[in-house]
Amino acid sequence: MALSPVADPLRVFPPELVLRVLDFVPVSSLASLTLVSTAWHRFIDVTHQDAIYSSVSKTAQPPGSGRSLAFLSESTSFSKWYGEDTASWKELCKRQTLLARNWAQPRPSTGESLLQVGHDPVWRFRPDFKRRFFVSTSHAGGLNVTDMDTGRILWRLPSTLDTDHEHAVRPYAHLEYQDGIAVFDRDGDAVEVWQADLEGANRGQFGRIAVLDHTCQTRGFQLSYWTLCVVSSEGQGFVYDMTQRPPKLTTHMEIAHDAVGHLDQGPEIVVYSMGPQGYHVHDKASGSLLGVLQPSHCTEKYHIRPPPASSSYATATVAGAALYGPRHPVFPPRSHCRDRLVPIKVSTGPLPTPTGLEHAWPGENEWGAGMLDNDLFVGFSRAGHVFVCSDWRRALRDPASLAATSAIIECESDGSNFDLGGWLSVRNGRLMFEIQDRIYVVALDENNSVQEVNHPVRASYSLLTGSAPQLSVPVSFMSLYDDAIMTTYTTLGRRQSLFDQPGDIPEREDELVAGIFPTVLIRIVSLAPDLSHCTTSQGLATDAAQSPTGRGPWDPGQQSLPATDIRRHSERIWQSLDILGDELEEEEVDEISEYLDDQGYDGP
Repeated sequence: MALSPVADPLRVFPPELVLRVLDFVPVSSLASLTLVSTAWHRFIDVTHQDAIYSSVSKTAQPPGSGRSLAFLSESTSFSKWYGEDTASWKELCKRQTLLARNWAQPRPSTGESLLQVGHDPVWRFRPDFKRRFFVSTSHAGGLNVTDMDTGRILWRLPSTLDTDHEHAVRPYAHLEYQDGIAVFDRDGDAVEVWQADLEGANRGQFGRIAVLDHTCQTRGFQLSYWTLCVVSSEGQGFVYDMTQRPPKLTTHMEIAHDAVGHLDQGPEIVVYSMGPQGYHVHDKASGSLLGVLQPSHCTEKYHIRPPPASSSYATATVAGAALYGPRHPVFPPRSHCRDRLVPIKVSTGPLPTPTGLEHAWPGENEWGAGMLDNDLFVGFSRAGHVFVCSDWRRALRDPASLAATSAIIECESDGSNFDLGGWLSVRNGRLMFEIQDRIYVVALDENNSVQEVNHPVRASYSLLTGSAPQLSVPVSFMSLYDDAIMTTYTTLGRRQSLFDQPGDIPEREDELVAGIFPTVLIRIVSLAPDLSHCTTSQGLATDAAQSPTGRGPWDPGQQSLPATDIRRHSERIWQSLDILGDELEEEEVDEISEYLDDQGYDGP
């Protein structure tokens, strides 16, 4: 029996109905349809291109954006992924698809940039993607504004260790930032508010617009939604409207005593960490307590085992850091590879008995950082437990509701990083936290719950907090962005003259000494894919993984340095071995020595 020919839907149905059907077609199938016939190509990619690709089923976009791409100016992209080349909804769909595909890989293709800010270890930092600079404080005091592309310091404030000037910034100052507004604490219980782009100011230059003083001990503050929330351990909370000049105190609330200093906010609420007492949720306008998120009521548990230790990548990174140093321009990212992020597996059930004797057991548990992302709330504890609540509003009703919407992910931790670190980041269905000398990035499902462990749709992975375990210190800031992971990173820095830096700040004696030294930098791990070998159709239609686009400076295929530089770089590497001293294993020293021999470098 002969089959009847199937009529082309374009000839049978009105365009409005075809467009409605295409709303439910996956992006990959949509790209394939353009290859079926000239008519389908014309319908999708010419006549109705914007209508099809601007649908919320094809591109992620904020509510009410209409057909305008203006919202891309607010993207948090280090690689300029949504820059001038993204001039159509189809191009946006392609870029979002490729980027999401790379994030979901077990071993994503990544590039890396390292930014050394002067000679002092970075403490807190915040990126401004619109103005293309970083704002940072340091272990030794001061505040720096650094160009995101060149690494050049644009403007800075001195340290209280160097001057008693009223604008000097204390060591280990906490920093908050939003769209040109920087807030940091000073000695005492006050916070300073500085603003960029004031009349007559140069790029990156800030001016002080307010000092917000408090009569109680302040433990922490957080800036977002144009609201500054300040918390005291003495049972008080403060909410400031940052759109006013000067900022206006709108709410002074009574809260529980002994707040630990971690807090986060949404458009209408603020969440305070109370240590063993969980997280208290308050209304920002009235100050009233809406409820308590107590992770101890959670019954569903998962765990993550640490990935196998591997010294090869870390040892090579030490050699690479000493050899090259963070001297290249920050942008674009370099050394694309697939071994920078290591896969990790989330398993069902509580963590088996830890192998280490110093594990921080749940009986000693203390909840620290907590973070909101729409309906999702995530908390992190001293014991290395992560509290994942997919619907915090429902969880506030009663313990049973909390148990129904939450899970605990247990990790093996001795708690040593909690007091100085304990950082957390939550964005786009992923959460990031620090365990020992590694950072874990865990992907959730589309409902913000832990994924089906045997069939995860999106991968989870980890990365190191330093170029070698011997150098690692707790992370003092980290965050997830559209196309990048940014963290503080311990490695080897390179001393250089700061004579051309802005400001009237004298160099310290130790800054005049040449050589390399352990320090804390800003590390940018870029997940932006390489578009040079990918057409639009390939980007939308295939799920093939991208191949690496380059090598690290220590890879065997890397071109050797000019002979005139050999002695200088050789001395740097041997100096790094001297810094690490007896902490390197014998095989690690042998591996670096073999690398030096292959490159023709001599010993000291």
